[in-house]
Amino acid sequence: MVNDNLVAFIRDMPKVELHCHLEGSIRPDTAIYMMKRNNVPGIPDHADQIHSLYRFTNLSEFVDGMKTVSNNIREIEDLIRITDELLESLIEQNVTYVEFDCAIQKYLALGHKLEHIIDAIYKQTLQSGVKDRIETRLVINLLRSMGPDAALETIEHVHELNHPFIVGIGLSGDEGKYPQHLFTHPFERAMELGMHRTVHAGEAVGPQSIWDALNLLHAERIDHGTMAIKDETLLETLTKDQIPLTQCITSNVRLNIVKDITEHPFGDFLNRGILITLNTDDPQVFNTTLTSEYMLAANTFHLTVDQLMQISRNGIKGAFLTLQSKKRILQKANGTYDDLLKKYKIEPTALLSERDDRP
Repeated sequence: MVNDNLVAFIRDMPKVELHCHLEGSIRPDTAIYMMKRNNVPGIPDHADQIHSLYRFTNLSEFVDGMKTVSNNIREIEDLIRITDELLESLIEQNVTYVEFDCAIQKYLALGHKLEHIIDAIYKQTLQSGVKDRIETRLVINLLRSMGPDAALETIEHVHELNHPFIVGIGLSGDEGKYPQHLFTHPFERAMELGMHRTVHAGEAVGPQSIWDALNLLHAERIDHGTMAIKDETLLETLTKDQIPLTQCITSNVRLNIVKDITEHPFGDFLNRGILITLNTDDPQVFNTTLTSEYMLAANTFHLTVDQLMQISRNGIKGAFLTLQSKKRILQKANGTYDDLLKKYKIEPTALLSERDDRP
């Protein structure tokens, strides 16, 4: 039996999103608009047909499938529209802090200037009704497929710009085709420049990819990290050093990273004390929201209210912010948690649904 008050609590609780790709947040209507403008053949007639374009059974197919839609982002105005729609969705879900990433290199290659791209996106986050509801930062997403030289060039350019909206760099793409060691020099340079670093690792490749992200790329945060479950020593390191894992459950299931959601290690990671966070990855591609990810996790892993609040607090701890900023956001979140617990008259030990251990 589902606890309706806890459903309402999850809906209203302050949440943090640290792993969300702007290119995976394109609403169907926006996708159709861009495809029509770009004279793409075979444009869907209806918004509900857009999801049929995302055909994939594994990570490599997923990367190719995403390009069908995301490669239609051509103008800075496209990025502004997608950012605006993403923030609107996050605000509706009571997400109070987000670090989303953007594949800046793609738009630099189209001839746009870095400062124009960043300023345009940043301006959207300062709009009335947005800045008072959600605090927003940007991670520059470096694409493995564009190679280490392009990554290094982008890092230098971002450093020169020194924009307060940018909090770090990330690395995404097919970690099997483009392993971590190829990007050792760019990430060493980023560390020298004092940039925060997050790396997709242990998604479709085993634990060694995570070790390499930590040891070769000096990653402070691991995006996904799901395959860490296969290496006990790595699990101990992640726990001891409190290295954040930005987990994306629906994404992992859809991409067959795990055979079934019940086999996902999220619950094990949480019980071990690893600093895990809940995220959407590509919300429009996977047809998910952060609220639904919390619902899914609560149901699947029989999480208490305390655990749900801890996962959100982990997001604050894992953010690329100053300690003072983290303390400020955490203090505000804790006050809201207390108010919601009283409002919905639920205990911290409450469960979304009762566990049924009967054979």
